[in-house]
Amino acid sequence: MASPAFHISTILRPSVLAFGAVLVALLSITSLVRDQDDERYLERRYADVGKILSAAIDPRFQTKADEITRVAERLVVIGAIRGGVLYDGSGHEQQVFGERVEASFNAVMRTGHTVFRPAGSSKADFYYPPEASLTPFHIFLRVDVGEITSLETIRDDRAVTIALGGGAAAAAITEMVMMLMVWWPLRRVRTVVEAMLHDPASADRGQPLRGWGGEVGRLTFAFECLRSMLADVWRTRVMVADTIIESSPFAVLQINVDGHPFFANPSCARLFGRDILRTNEVSPLMLRDVASGARHGLKAYVETYRSGIRPVEFPTPNGPKQALLASLVLGAETRAPVNVLVGVDISALHGARIAAEAALKTGMEDVAKATTRTFEYKQMLEACLALMGGGKKSQEHLQVAAFAREWLDTAAEAGAVQVAEVDGEDPEVAGGADNLRAVTRFAAFLAYTQVGSLPVDMKIDVRGIDFETAGLQVQARAAAGGGKGACVADTNLALAALKAAVARVDGRLSEVEQEENGAVIVRVVLRGAAERMQTTMKSKTAD
Repeated sequence: MASPAFHISTILRPSVLAFGAVLVALLSITSLVRDQDDERYLERRYADVGKILSAAIDPRFQTKADEITRVAERLVVIGAIRGGVLYDGSGHEQQVFGERVEASFNAVMRTGHTVFRPAGSSKADFYYPPEASLTPFHIFLRVDVGEITSLETIRDDRAVTIALGGGAAAAAITEMVMMLMVWWPLRRVRTVVEAMLHDPASADRGQPLRGWGGEVGRLTFAFECLRSMLADVWRTRVMVADTIIESSPFAVLQINVDGHPFFANPSCARLFGRDILRTNEVSPLMLRDVASGARHGLKAYVETYRSGIRPVEFPTPNGPKQALLASLVLGAETRAPVNVLVGVDISALHGARIAAEAALKTGMEDVAKATTRTFEYKQMLEACLALMGGGKKSQEHLQVAAFAREWLDTAAEAGAVQVAEVDGEDPEVAGGADNLRAVTRFAAFLAYTQVGSLPVDMKIDVRGIDFETAGLQVQARAAAGGGKGACVADTNLALAALKAAVARVDGRLSEVEQEENGAVIVRVVLRGAAERMQTTMKSKTAD
């Protein structure tokens, strides 16, 4: 049998509704019929009393109020009427006989009704206008209608009995129909559902469900199709996928919307070094994103990285490990989406990558150091060649800022100079192009060697002193964030080469100064273009 809750909600409730509907319908029909019967009875009674009154009044005296009153009193005596009142044409009361009527002349004029019967009363008041009574008076008669009241009582009792019986029969029939067409099919469906939940792979075993026509029958057929499809999908896909996940070398961890893990395959325990399902509440798993360095719990991680593959680091009993973790969301549009994390151990690859990056960094540092050393050796070789050969003193006047920029660019490419700047008026100076180039390069090289550390920040300033001389100033200091090593170039060699080059252009090495903050300043005085012109003019005069 059906359970009490199911019986009340599914079977008893429709039966009660059927009982109430039939009861209300029968009572409504009875009330309508009763109202129509009352109206017909009063109409017949009104006509009968009018005929009695017309027959009792002598046509010869129908214009006299006394005669009409006398006839009405006789009708009261014999019980044909109970009383009445007589009004003239203007509505003034003329005569009263028997019981006084409750209806008034004004009520008749206002409503136009001819029959007045209070609800539940056994008496009624009839109004007969002059054209109905064939008299010049308005006649009101009070008539006994008690027999219809007794008939109404009997009729109402029978109607209520019939309504109750009809409602009970409808409720019983409804309950039988619900038991046969709803409870029995649903009971079979419930049995199948319980078996299907116990073993989804065997959901299609047993006889197929059959139901009668209607919505319940269509529901039963649809559920039969559902359980067949579920059993097929469970055997061909779910069980296969479950086997693959259980034996997969990749760690699979499923997390609900609250951030709590509820499934982990054996590879997951091997990856994290513990049973996440049992220990996560006591010791939550913390993941550090390798790219950003941010640390997250499981819930924060899946909310931050809802999709994609990211390298992460996490602690284990045997030390930190690295894994490549893929995150995806299943059923994102549903009320209970599931977050799935799939991971693979990349600790060995991560260690090899770190070692390779360290080796690359060391190699790049060695290459940069070798490049700088090559630059320094080339500068010292150039200085040696400058000391060995005297060279020819050619007479030209040109600008030396381009030579300064050339040396600074070469030094910056070699990693010897970090920040370089050429400033000043860049006036024309006297001397050969090769010699002036050598003066500029050796002045910068001397300042570089005097600093003694790599790299340096250097500023070269060329300005006119007066009409006959120009100044070349090189200022160098250790660069911020330097410390890449010490300079191996010989300072004395750079100083000797600079002095030799300055002598070839008839210039003068003013000073080599090292300030308290570590900055080195090299100042060289060169002949200006005005002195070159004056010397030429003197030589022509002597000739």
